[in-house]
Formats: sequence, C-alpha cells, structure tokens
Amino acid sequence: MHTVAIIGKPNVGKSSLFNKIIKKRKAIISDEPGVTRDINYETLCLNGIVFRLADSAGISREREEIRILGQRMNRRLVEEASLLVFLCEIDTLSREDFEIAEIIRKSGKPYIWLINKVDSEKKMNNFYDFFDLALESPLPISVQQGKNIDELVRMISEKMQQITAHEPIEKIGGKSAPPVRNSLIHVAIVGRPNVGKSSLLNLLVNSERSLVASDPGTTRDSIDETINFEDIDLKLIDTAGIRKRSKIKENLEFYSFVRTGKAVKESSICVLIIDATAGITTQDKKIASLIRKEKRGMIIAANKWDLMREHNVDQKEFIRNIHDFFPHAAFAQVIPLSAKTGYNKIKLLKSIIKVYNNYYMHIKTGELNSVIRNFTLRGARVKYGYQKSSAPPVFEFFVGHIETFNSNFKRYITNNLRKSFDFTGVPIEVILRKD
Repeated sequence: MHTVAIIGKPNVGKSSLFNKIIKKRKAIISDEPGVTRDINYETLCLNGIVFRLADSAGISREREEIRILGQRMNRRLVEEASLLVFLCEIDTLSREDFEIAEIIRKSGKPYIWLINKVDSEKKMNNFYDFFDLALESPLPISVQQGKNIDELVRMISEKMQQITAHEPIEKIGGKSAPPVRNSLIHVAIVGRPNVGKSSLLNLLVNSERSLVASDPGTTRDSIDETINFEDIDLKLIDTAGIRKRSKIKENLEFYSFVRTGKAVKESSICVLIIDATAGITTQDKKIASLIRKEKRGMIIAANKWDLMREHNVDQKEFIRNIHDFFPHAAFAQVIPLSAKTGYNKIKLLKSIIKVYNNYYMHIKTGELNSVIRNFTLRGARVKYGYQKSSAPPVFEFFVGHIETFNSNFKRYITNNLRKSFDFTGVPIEVILRKD
C-alpha cells in the first residue's frame, strides 16, 4: 500500500493537519515542540485509491536520544513514502526548512509543499521568503481555519492518481473500494511505562514500528498496526504507559492516559504487559482492574522472561503468584515472553485468537442446561438458564431459593462454568433470578 507522509520541522502543525485530513482527532496536539514521537498512520481512500497517510515526528537537529531515534524513523518514512507533504509555518523560515527541502530533492519523490498559518492577507507579506527553498508551487493554508484544505485533498488525490496510473486497482462489485475485511480483532497493548509495550509491537509486526527508548513515557499517541496471522487480521494498538494519577503532571501525559482508556474500550482483547523482573506492582493491579471494569478479554504478558530464565525461575509458580495477586483477573491467561528474543511470540498470537473466540462464544441453551443440572450448593439448585449475550459472555440462571442469592453462589456457578466450558481469558457475568 502506498504511503503519503506529512513531514516538516517540529511544531508547524503536522499533527493538526493529519487530524484535519482524516476528520478525527487521532494524533495528540500541543504547543510544545516534539509532541509526536512515533509515526501515526491512517488508511484513506480517495477516488478509489487506497493509501496510508502518515503523521511524522518533526525533523530536527536535536541530539537527545529520543530525538535521534525519531529521526531514524523519519528517514525510513521518507524512503517508504510514495508522496511527501512538506509543511512549513509562515514567519518561521529556518535552517531546518532548508535541510528538509534538500532531503526532498535528494529523494526524488513527488511532493506537495504547504505553508501553514497563512490566515490573513498580512501574513502573505512573508510568504515569498520561502521561495529561497527553491521548491515548486507552495500552497498557503491555515489548518485551524480550514483554508485550502479541500484543495490540498484534491492535490493529494491527483498526485496519487499519477503515481498509481499504471497499477491495477482492486475492485469490488465493479467499483473501486478499499479491501473488505471479514473480521478484525482489535487488541490494545497496555501497561506501566517502560515495560516493553512498544518493543512487543515491533516484534509482532516484524519492524521498528513504535519508537523504543530507555526513558519512561516515550509513547504518547496510541500507535496501531494491522497484521495477518493464520488468515486473521489483528489490529494491534500500542498505548502510552499508565502511571499513578498523582504522577500525571503534563497535559500531554493526561491526554495519553485518556487515549489509553479509549483504546481499551474500543478493543476486544487487552494484552497487559508486566515487567517480570520487577515483580507485580500495585499499578499493574489497577490497570488489570481497568480492563476488568470494561469487561474485555485479557492476556497478561510477563515480559523480559529471558532474564528470568537466566535465574531459573519456575514458570508455573510465577503464573500461580500472578493469579494470586490478580484475584479479580484470575481468568486471564498468563504468558511469559521476551520482546527482545521473541520467546513465546507465536504463543501470544495464538492466545489472542483463542481468547477472542472465547469472548464471542455462545453456548446453546440445551447444552448449557444439561451441564447446570449438577450445579448445587448447600441444597440450592439451578433449575435452568441460558446465555443472554456474548462479548463478554452473560448468563442468566433461575434458582429456587432466594436466600442463595449471594456472591458465594455466583462465584460457585462461575467457577463451574469455567470447568465445563473454555472461557480462558474472558470475564463472565452471572445474573440470578428467582424461579
């Protein structure tokens, strides 16, 4: 699939332009330079041509580790892109703009050149200063006011038609259209900062898709990538690390926290990453509670297991300890893995599919009632029941004694349901009614 990359120096409005074109707030926006660190993608279709629009980190000369890693991803994006959208900002012509213009010339790629924040005739006085960059046909725009955005979209469509002129276009029902997916499993990768979420995403997609550094809080936007495993599409979402609320100081970190919560709500399955070497923390438990509250399928991935194996840690005992620490999430499947070495990568992918199937599983009423005949506790018996819904599974049972309506009886029924049917990784809700 072709990529259209929005590039430019930091804080010129690239993320705002990205959001404007895709018509939703996906990239985090702030006045602080360097907010975007990873590459944000969104698949679009213009006049039958399907492509990915990419919002890049700002291209700059800063030598901080996180910036150097970001520039490496920017270079790879320029190489990958079929079309470059170069965004400058009026009144801020600088050395970085000249360097980016040179990158565009050397790439030989087609480009669209934009000057942002030209929101008045007075601003046009400085517009012609940018001609020193020796590029062609700059388009004055104002992302905030929406000025010339429709013209930009038309130009992108026209350029992409030229680029794909000799390529076959996939057609569905006689009309050009994006590929149709039979199913797409949404998977949120969540956890505390710096436990290996981005490293895991990179491992699963077999590329440096998400920026990884030793500094906690590197990921700010929720980065997603779709992969195909065993003919099933998985949309993996790498979220910002969740800290204690008392430690959320920056506005950016607050927005990242909100995005993470949104990613959990929009996913069917959550992979909670914990650092096996650091042990289980209270914050891990709170994140598990968030997933449980949203009633999502859950897999607990104990990362950095390569280090644990060096110390001959007993895997079964470790898993038992996790379930003891997470009694409210004892249904979750625990998978020791290593994002560094790839240990248990395939097992994790298979588990995601298994938990997804369990999440949407529906037990036939006849089969369910043949099993629950044996559900008795202190003389109380379930007379009959049915599965009310799935995703997650909800069961309604009718019993003869109202005094048995308590948490112990519900827990007894839930445990027996899990023994009778495979609901690994899935929360179960039980509703009791008096017969």
